[in-house]
Amino acid sequence: MQISKLDGMLSSLDSRNEKLFHRIVEATQQHDTHTAKSLSKELAEVRKVRRVLGNARMAIEQIELRLTTFHDLGDTVVTVMPTIGLMKNMKTSLAKFMPGADQELSNMAEMLGGLMTETFHSTDSSFGAEAVIDSDAEKILQEASAVAEQQSGDKFPSIPDQVSQPSQSRFM
Repeated sequence: MQISKLDGMLSSLDSRNEKLFHRIVEATQQHDTHTAKSLSKELAEVRKVRRVLGNARMAIEQIELRLTTFHDLGDTVVTVMPTIGLMKNMKTSLAKFMPGADQELSNMAEMLGGLMTETFHSTDSSFGAEAVIDSDAEKILQEASAVAEQQSGDKFPSIPDQVSQPSQSRFM
């Protein structure tokens, strides 16, 4: 449910992103630098919020997956934990008859215990958001300028590279 709410917010921000960028391109084409700069700062903030919400969405998905995994592992834990205890009890009994067996059983119990510890104490999740630099607004302006240049190139004919016929001017 929270993921669908975040998806709605993300699509709204994507739409706002497109509209603002289009307005920046128009302002750049009209050489209205004040408006273009103001809008680019707003667009940088929209993109920053979108990044934060995107990271939050991924974090919720990771938590959901982790909880599903823990639920699925629950039956395994119920089975493995008594096995570790049984192995420790067997170790002392077998040490009398098989001197090397106690070390092997200790290693196996330690391995299973380590597996259980790693399963439930994994710390590889990093949900932090990246810091946004003020240069985002500058990048947006450069991107808008490139689009504006391309669109103006479509409206006006290109300048020929070289003149095919020499000039017939009388003044030379």
